[in-house]
Amino acid sequence: LGSLVAGVAHELNTPIGNSLIVATTLRDMNREFRRKVSAGLRKSVLDEHVDETTYASDILIRNLQRAAELISSFKQVAVDQTSSQRRKFDLAEVVNEIIVTMHPIFRKTSHIIETRIPAGISMDSYPGPLGQVLTNLLNNAVLHAFDAQDEGLITLDAELLADGAVSLSCRDNGCGIPAANLKRIFDPFFTTKLGREGSGLGLNIVHNIVTGVLGGSIRVESKERAGTTFTLTLPRQAPQA
Repeated sequence: LGSLVAGVAHELNTPIGNSLIVATTLRDMNREFRRKVSAGLRKSVLDEHVDETTYASDILIRNLQRAAELISSFKQVAVDQTSSQRRKFDLAEVVNEIIVTMHPIFRKTSHIIETRIPAGISMDSYPGPLGQVLTNLLNNAVLHAFDAQDEGLITLDAELLADGAVSLSCRDNGCGIPAANLKRIFDPFFTTKLGREGSGLGLNIVHNIVTGVLGGSIRVESKERAGTTFTLTLPRQAPQA
């Protein structure tokens, strides 16, 4: 909890601090503009004021949008079952729907997704949170596994286990995760891309959803330059909220 609170404060400090500075500057600019107007408004003064306020507004919007995105991510760190729709569904169909929604992202790359999920694996669970888990894993592969790789392959596999649970794996042939980082990848705000698209919350959200809402477990296996595999073990019937 301490790590999470410290991370939230650190991440929000920059966009909110920037917004406060710009808002204060805007207030001072308006005071100065009012003074100039009382002395007689010239077109050059008006043009300068419009340019400055437009520039300041753009900075405000960018920083507040960043803060809003972070807050949205923080809210997802603890996913509430009561806000998710539970229903019966076919695992292969839901996974295919998720891949379709990810198509615009992968269309910009040369990476390929292959699925080996047999039809007929029925589940009574939460397809929304499951979709978020897979979306985060796929995004994580694009951002980290294939960082310096032109063409990557992601494979999604699923099988029924002897105890009736489902094993769902997401495997990539990317650069792998250094051994020193493996124990920390599910920690909030742990990222090797800080300031470069990575917030360090993606895998933490994945872990919370899998172990909480979906009632399963997740493990990771990885070797540098040999790819990474995330394996989810999920009950076909999720626990009651």
